Amino acid sequence: MTDQWNAGGASDVRLDLSRLKGETAGTETRYTVALAGPVDERWTEAYQDLQSELGPRKLFEFDVARGLIRFSCRTVEGTGVVFEALDRLEALVERTNGIAAVRRASSPRISFANRALRAR
Repeated sequence: MTDQWNAGGASDVRLDLSRLKGETAGTETRYTVALAGPVDERWTEAYQDLQSELGPRKLFEFDVARGLIRFSCRTVEGTGVVFEALDRLEALVERTNGIAAVRRASSPRISFANRALRAR
């Protein structure tokens, strides 16, 4: 396993597993994992849109300001559950990268010629 799971192209956001941290809180362990890559407005919106589709079943909490994702697992379930959560998170990041890429590609672009026409 590498320290960073690549969920797409070179400019995509990925999980930085070298910054995975766990903290025991009662019967749960709360994990944080950092994101590496360009977490811009379109990526953030795409992630939030995907999470809103899940409704109250959200497993992951995105801390936009810190570029972290948090999740919890019951301590008694063992490390296998943590790896399953990381696999699901990787899939979510990959889907988010795809949506963000489409949104970036389809965003309106204003060329210098268009600006000149608007200035008249």
